[in-house]
Amino acid sequence: MNNNASKEIIIRPYQPGDSIPEITALLHKAYAGMAAQGMRYLASHQDDQTTLERLIIGASFLAVKENAIVGTITLYGPYPEAEASLYRQEGVSHFGQYAVDPDLQGAGLGKRLYQTVEDHCRKNNIKTLALDTCQDAADLIEMYRHWGFKQVDHVQWDCTNYRSVIMAKDLTAPPSPP
Repeated sequence: MNNNASKEIIIRPYQPGDSIPEITALLHKAYAGMAAQGMRYLASHQDDQTTLERLIIGASFLAVKENAIVGTITLYGPYPEAEASLYRQEGVSHFGQYAVDPDLQGAGLGKRLYQTVEDHCRKNNIKTLALDTCQDAADLIEMYRHWGFKQVDHVQWDCTNYRSVIMAKDLTAPPSPP
């Protein structure tokens, strides 16, 4: 997919009428490669009820192309019950349930979804944006570093089979150019 095709995709907030099975299928498809490598992300196998619960507890955004959902990201926090101490702190939000259809990866759609979340945080005076991912997901970790995130902690979630790195980005600094 070229960048012009990526621009034909709209990014909008999740709406209650959006198809939960379609979003779940997208998550499974997007995380299948990592699951095949032994990384059991929740998104690789979650059911529709989990997808819905994760969508509605945060600010969720979808990428839509010709009425098909081709990307998703959800912003959470602060989350007082979180196992990760950073996620409990005031002024901190984190994102997850983040996926782009594998057929559309590599052309900037994931960055556009992420930028939507960062812009949302800045408009709402969130000081720190965080995330977690498998400590063995070197390509993802490098991408997040390129986007300005720094590794700040580790966590072992009950729903995964790996140790996660927690990464954070200070949003009080001016945004970097796209």
